[in-house]
Amino acid sequence: MNAEVNEDSMLRRSTAAATAALLMLALPAAAVAAAPDEEPLYKFVKDASGAYGYGTDPVETFPGSGEQVGIPTALQPENRRFSSAWVGTIGNLNFGKPADAADFDAKYATVLDDFASWNMNAVIFQVRPLLDAYYPSELNPWSEFLGGPQGTDPGYDPLQKMVDATHARGMEFHAWLNPYRVTNTKMTAPAILTALGLTADEVKALTIPEYIAALNGAGILADDNFAVQHPDWVLSFEEKLFLDPGQPEVPAYVAASVAEIVENYDVDAIHFDDYFYPYRITVDGVNVFFGAQGEDRATFEEFGLTAGYPDTQDGIEAWRRDNITGLVTQVAGAIDAHNADAGTAVQLGISPFGIWEHKALDPAGSNTPVGSSQTYSNAVFADTRGWVQDELIDYLTPQIYWSFDQAAAPYGELAQWWSDAAAESRTQIYVGHALYKHVNNGGWEAAWMNPEEVPNQIRFNQKLEGIDGSVLFSYNDMKPSDIAALPADQQPRNQAKNTAIELLKGEAFAHPTIVPAKPWLSDGAVASPADVAVDDGALVWAAGDAAEARQYAIYRGTGTAEEIVAAPGTLVDTVWAGGAAEFAYPLPTGAGGADAGADAGGAGAGDADAAARAAGETWVVTALDAAAVESAPVAVADAVDPVDPVDPVDPVDPVDPVDPVDPVDPGTPGNGSGSGFGTGSGGASDAGAQDDLATTGGDVPAAALFLAGGLLAAGAAMAGAAALRRRRRA
Repeated sequence: MNAEVNEDSMLRRSTAAATAALLMLALPAAAVAAAPDEEPLYKFVKDASGAYGYGTDPVETFPGSGEQVGIPTALQPENRRFSSAWVGTIGNLNFGKPADAADFDAKYATVLDDFASWNMNAVIFQVRPLLDAYYPSELNPWSEFLGGPQGTDPGYDPLQKMVDATHARGMEFHAWLNPYRVTNTKMTAPAILTALGLTADEVKALTIPEYIAALNGAGILADDNFAVQHPDWVLSFEEKLFLDPGQPEVPAYVAASVAEIVENYDVDAIHFDDYFYPYRITVDGVNVFFGAQGEDRATFEEFGLTAGYPDTQDGIEAWRRDNITGLVTQVAGAIDAHNADAGTAVQLGISPFGIWEHKALDPAGSNTPVGSSQTYSNAVFADTRGWVQDELIDYLTPQIYWSFDQAAAPYGELAQWWSDAAAESRTQIYVGHALYKHVNNGGWEAAWMNPEEVPNQIRFNQKLEGIDGSVLFSYNDMKPSDIAALPADQQPRNQAKNTAIELLKGEAFAHPTIVPAKPWLSDGAVASPADVAVDDGALVWAAGDAAEARQYAIYRGTGTAEEIVAAPGTLVDTVWAGGAAEFAYPLPTGAGGADAGADAGGAGAGDADAAARAAGETWVVTALDAAAVESAPVAVADAVDPVDPVDPVDPVDPVDPVDPVDPVDPGTPGNGSGSGFGTGSGGASDAGAQDDLATTGGDVPAAALFLAGGLLAAGAAMAGAAALRRRRRA
């Protein structure tokens, strides 16, 4: 690689002045021809002096493609785009243990404040990190991460609080569940050995049921934990426990857990992460795969062989894939049944590892090397591409947690692959971005010293059909670091993250957006708001159909109402409906309607140009249903009727504050300082060198009541849920 940089050149777009003190950024000395609206991408490198900048080596879509990545020179504002981040609770990763209800409210209000400052329109919060719950449940014990040992009632309902507060701030709430995970700490971890009073050899000598009983006796697993009640339906890998996906009762239990949430809470979506069958691990430099020691052989013999799967490696893998697809099908069926019965539009979203399969192993796969991990074969056994093609899920958020120049998993190739995979499907793609890698990987991977890496990825996505949003991993990494408080050797990578935050908040997340519409979940046409007017400093309107409206969108621009709504960057805000009949949205001081005078100040007080521009702009309101399908727009009338004015009501304002993957174990950073799916904070993680994808393979990385009905219906659900889902959405 040619690491020569031109120190006299500047970044393509301005960065914060603070960055210059820590990062010496440069453009390449020579550039090849590029499209007028794009610039060619070159590798970000470190030169002999230790300075970072763009070098002269082109970044190809994938090594050997001969196609240089082009980055658009600007990001077109969008009114429709999914914008969110993951808030992980496993090991209190992104959300600390609350002392009481008031402390919980204060912590969650901070989350909402941060999301609002990023103009995000949805919160993805982990409400079931293990076989536990952040809500009162007949099927899962209270989560240990709420304060006390597992099963300890905190005395309030966290999920209800979060749903209400999130909606009051105009955002969707996506309830994130891990379907199978029983434990997240290795059985030989010091904390476990101390709690059990056993040595490592003694613990390893226990059978899985004996180990579960010991954990239960020590108060680590509650009496009503599904694994405690059914220890024979649990498997072990890498000294951690998870439910056996091949046991028919397991997906029925997970689907029942989902049904319990959607039936009791007004959540907008159910969200699963990437943990199904285990990822491969590396032990003493050797790849180790689940199943190599016959971990699920007995289950396969009982259910796989008898169902006609051949007793071969391909047969076992096909059986495992069908087990995971069966889980997704049952969960989708449970959500569809609820939507049909209750008239709701709850979505199902899944966030898988970023590589489905390699082209060398399957012609439909991506141009990624076979040494990298994948999820279709060898491990995980998640046919994510099939779920998209069969439209089993409403959205998919692939964790493309790599840079453009990462040969093992090049971002450009994988983003294009996912765009192509969804081309004939209604399933929407929201890309997961590894914002955490600036700090975690910046010390040894030059690409993550580039604060433009994630902004470039989002600009690149703009070129691809079917990519409708971005999700950041994780919440912790949305917040800037206090550079002065850090050791000198950590300052540059943290400054790269801080500058990335500034760039993202100044461009990709600079404007409010509405989540993409999902018309297949809608009942049809949405009634428009009525009596839209400006009165007494507020934009006022009445509900066209109070029972149907989920949100209202407020726009401002020039032209007809239809032109304003269609124009990019005209969305001003959204207001949660909450079943109300009348609304009043406070306008900026001096702002008016279509006939506003020159004193309009909505675009900036004291700015004459902005005031003049505002004078010619019109306010527009639309209604959206639960599927984010939008009504016809209604513009403010030229004047408010003085005889029959709309009586302003209390505005629907935000709730006042009351006092979150990498190739090895996607989302489990090896140094423990960042964030990752499925890992706790502390010594139990021991993920190892999890970013070497070619080496390690992934981010290293009541019940009786339900069984009586769930198991009777399981066979029928497995056979018919997918067809029902497609039929309902046709």
